[in-house]
Amino acid sequence: MSFKRILAAVAGVVLIVAGLAGLVFSIVGLVAVARVEPRVEARLTEQITRVDQALLATKDGLITADGLLSTATDLAGSLQETTSYAGKTLQDGVYALEMTSDLVGKQLPATIESVQESLTSISTSAQLIDDILGVLTAVPLLGMDKYSPETPLSQGFSDVARSLDSMPGALGKINQDLSNTQGRLEHVGQTLTATTDQIGQISTGVKDAQSVLAKYQTIVTDLQGLSSSALQKLPGWLRTLRWGLSLVLIWFGIAQIALLAQGLELIGRSRATVPGRPTTPEV
Repeated sequence: MSFKRILAAVAGVVLIVAGLAGLVFSIVGLVAVARVEPRVEARLTEQITRVDQALLATKDGLITADGLLSTATDLAGSLQETTSYAGKTLQDGVYALEMTSDLVGKQLPATIESVQESLTSISTSAQLIDDILGVLTAVPLLGMDKYSPETPLSQGFSDVARSLDSMPGALGKINQDLSNTQGRLEHVGQTLTATTDQIGQISTGVKDAQSVLAKYQTIVTDLQGLSSSALQKLPGWLRTLRWGLSLVLIWFGIAQIALLAQGLELIGRSRATVPGRPTTPEV
C-alpha cells in the first residue's frame, strides 16, 4: 500500500472518529438542555419569588413606618399647639407643662424609637433585595436592566433611621427644660416659645423622613412590577434559549454526517485498486 493510501486511510479514520464524537456531543447536548431547562426555571423562579416576597414585606414595613411617622407628626403638631397655648395661659401653666412633659419625655420618643426599629428591620430585608436584584440583573439572558441605584434600598432606610437619632436627645433636652420651668413660671413664656420652635423643627424633620419613605414606597412598587414581569416572562425566555441551543446542536450534528461521509470516502479510496496496476500479494 502506498503512502498516499495510508495517509488517506488515517485521515478517513480521524474524520469518522471526529464525526462520531460530534454526533455524540450533539445528542448529549440535546438531552442535557432538555433536562437542565426545568431545573434552571425552577431555581430562577424560586429566586424571583423570594425577591417578590421580600419586596412585599418591605412594602408592608414601609406602610407601617409611614403610619408611625404620621402619628409622630400628629403628636408633634399637638405638642406644638399645647406649648403655644401654655405660653399664653400661664394660669394653667403647671397642668400644661405636665402634659407637655409626658408627650416630650415618653410618647414622642417612644414613637420615634418604634420608627427607627421598623426602618432597621426594613434595611435588613432591603439588603437581601439589593443583593438578589444585583445577581439577577447581572444575568444577560434575563434581559433586565442592571440594578445599580445611586442609593441602595438598605442604605436609604439606614440613612432615614440615622436621621432620627438626634431627635430623642433633642426631646430629652426639651423635657428637661420643661421640668425646670415648672419651678419658674416667670420664665415659662420664653421657654415655651423656644420649645415651640424646636418642636416645629422636629416636626419638619419627621415630615422630611416621611417624604423619603414615600419615594421608597414608589421604588418598591416599581420593583414589584419588575419582579412580577420577570416571573411571567421567564418561561418564554428559557424556552427560546432552549430552542436556540437545540437548533445549534442539531445543526452541529448534521455537520458531522458530512465528516462521516468524507471519512468513509477516504477509506474507500485507500482500499480501491488502481487501474492497470496488478495487486501484488504481500510476502
